[in-house]
Amino acid sequence: MTGAGRRGRVNAWVVPGLVLVMIALVTVLFAVLNRPETYPPPPSGWQTIRPPHIILTLAEQGEVIWAGGPDGLVALDRDTGEHAAPSAGAIPDVCYVRDICTDREGALWIAHLAGVTRWLDGRETVFTGDDGLPSGYAAAVIEDRQGTIWAGTETGVAKYDGVEWQMYTPDEWPGAVPVTVIFEDNSGVLWFGSDSVNKTGITRYDGAVFTTFSSEDGLAHNTVTDIMQAGDGAVWVATGLGNNGGATRIHGVDVTSVTKKEGLAGDRARALFEDSRGRLWVTSEWDGVAIRTDDGWRLMTPREGLAGWEVMAILEDSDGVLWLGSDNGVSRVESVDLVF
Repeated sequence: MTGAGRRGRVNAWVVPGLVLVMIALVTVLFAVLNRPETYPPPPSGWQTIRPPHIILTLAEQGEVIWAGGPDGLVALDRDTGEHAAPSAGAIPDVCYVRDICTDREGALWIAHLAGVTRWLDGRETVFTGDDGLPSGYAAAVIEDRQGTIWAGTETGVAKYDGVEWQMYTPDEWPGAVPVTVIFEDNSGVLWFGSDSVNKTGITRYDGAVFTTFSSEDGLAHNTVTDIMQAGDGAVWVATGLGNNGGATRIHGVDVTSVTKKEGLAGDRARALFEDSRGRLWVTSEWDGVAIRTDDGWRLMTPREGLAGWEVMAILEDSDGVLWLGSDNGVSRVESVDLVF
């Protein structure tokens, strides 16, 4: 074979060889860049509990902490964090739990895919559209100071007086649907919100009149994910969709908002909480938690011990133990003093 022939054969393999090398390099680089990040173990006094994995709501009932989410309900022992069976020896058979509350009689109320369930001592009563609820899934449930149960569903809102449900018709209800957030403040005013795209924002009910408050009035965004009241009386509203939103503080006529620019973990606020030390917690979608301290906002992520990146429910139980429900398990913190 001549030298030119040999060179021709070598050149014929050069391009395919380089392509294979480039493919290998890109594959390795992609694997390195997308390798799951490993996180340190939780700090002393912190406990990570899995399953459950996705937690949308938490509630305390006696010695049990209930964690609800897409897979239904999980009962956790309040003292140990271990999986537990409630005193009745059973767990309500529900799917996709969005909200939980306990009433003054100790009954557990569960908003879930099929409606609202009342559960006490192993006995279940399920309410659906056939019983007076607005149709569709249920996403919010609370007991107000009068003992009335309020439920928000895919299509509206209704209240239960212990005998029957009263549904507000579309003509009576000025708020957005689905109704996914219901909160009662210290003066007995009810606040409603929706995590859907809407132009209404929040809806207030003082027992006689419904009023609305939107982004045109100062709300950071009309999509509402949580509502709470701080110790100073101010009502906080978590809002956002995509890269827009924040946490809005409403105190009388004073309306202000904080966003990622002012120190939140992300643009979309997810859940709100004030602990027994008076620290405000604002969680963000997929970005961790921002906690307001005397030194400003401090951020917390799985790198600092959280079970997951998106905390969707926070509870401080009667013993002062914190429970943080996330997209990847529950963080149980033995004391609020162990945070920072």
